Amino acid sequence: MILDNCTESCGYVAAIAAAFCLGSFGVPVKSEVVKRLDVDPLVMQSYKTTLCFLMSSPMVMLLGERPRFTHWGILSGVFWVPGGAAGIYGIRKAGLAVAVGTWSSLVVLTSFFWGIHVFGERVKSPNGAAGACLTLILGLIGMANFSSKGKPKKKEKDICSKAETLIRDSTRDLESQQTSTPKKTMKKNAAKNSDITPNDRKVTKVMVNKRCKTKVKRSSSGVETCESVDAPPSSTNSIKPLEMEALLVNVKAKDPESKPQAPEQSSRIRSKSEGRSGLTQRQLGLLAACFNGLWGGTSLIPLHFAAHEGFGGPSYMWSFACGSMIVNVCLWIARFAHGLYRLDGDLDSAWESIPSFHLKQMWLEGVLMGALYSCGNFCSIIAVTYLGQGVGYSFIQSSMLVSGLWGIFKFREIEGRTMVVSWLISACVAILGILWLTYEHAS
Repeated sequence: MILDNCTESCGYVAAIAAAFCLGSFGVPVKSEVVKRLDVDPLVMQSYKTTLCFLMSSPMVMLLGERPRFTHWGILSGVFWVPGGAAGIYGIRKAGLAVAVGTWSSLVVLTSFFWGIHVFGERVKSPNGAAGACLTLILGLIGMANFSSKGKPKKKEKDICSKAETLIRDSTRDLESQQTSTPKKTMKKNAAKNSDITPNDRKVTKVMVNKRCKTKVKRSSSGVETCESVDAPPSSTNSIKPLEMEALLVNVKAKDPESKPQAPEQSSRIRSKSEGRSGLTQRQLGLLAACFNGLWGGTSLIPLHFAAHEGFGGPSYMWSFACGSMIVNVCLWIARFAHGLYRLDGDLDSAWESIPSFHLKQMWLEGVLMGALYSCGNFCSIIAVTYLGQGVGYSFIQSSMLVSGLWGIFKFREIEGRTMVVSWLISACVAILGILWLTYEHAS
């Protein structure tokens, strides 16, 4: 095999390549096509899984390995496929830099725990390794924190403040005009009322009640009175309160945290600020990223057990791809079964409830995302093989640097000089932790 004579240097080169690919695979997820079509996260994950499966055999044979299968690959797929789908959801809801930073921090924790405490990988100093890991985590947490959206822009805040002030002023003016308008008293001669038939009296009362905004009163002398308030004269510069509320709604609609304004939009965008659980979409995205870090971050743990059976590095990639494909198909079957149960056994409706793959519009983004992740996954397997779980997979999490740069310069997820500088400082702290962790790794 080509990699037979490789040393740890191969592992570091593979880790750098994996960091770039894994930090860039989420770029197609943020594309306008994906946003417009509202592609389901499992559909995006299926593109990743399919490309990984198709590219695994040529890569393995190119490196001189014969494709072999081990059941440990299925276990890797159990971790990777659901975690990857949750990661895609996290990118779409919380942002590329925030989501990748969150799960990268948690992957470092899980990798360090498994590598040092479970698999017994050697380090020069346990305390030094722990300090290096803590430094890396602090840097990654800082990067995730300063990748978040800052406070609303001053201009938008001023617009909202002025709109709210106009609503209060117009409402107060309306109330003052209502109280200052003189009451109009309508009097009718009791003698004339005697000439009106009971039916005409009812019609007259209805008309009077429509003209009056208060109940018609009858005095002891038979005179009917009602108090009606004339509408305030309209001004060319005045704006009705309801119109101002609509204006304020339109202003707030520009904010990504605002709620949808039309009922028909809620089916596609349930709520831009809150879901059914009461959590904001950013919080839901962060939870999904945490799940990907804790669950999906252990996807290469079975590689250590497979190594006892003669699988390692590229030879495990084919098993990983096949196992992930099996798990992906099982998830679609489970989703169809759930739709069948929810729709009382209606096969046609259950089939129509399956999300579309949008092949004509999505093939380029899907192929690009799947190819980047497959190359990153391939390089990560090599890195873990030559560097170990604690150092190798933790080093790969520098993909946070790449995703953060995409978030700053491409998607403008980090705005403001203070936020950008703080993010860069946190990135330097994370790099320091990576270098320190590399030094602590015993050869």
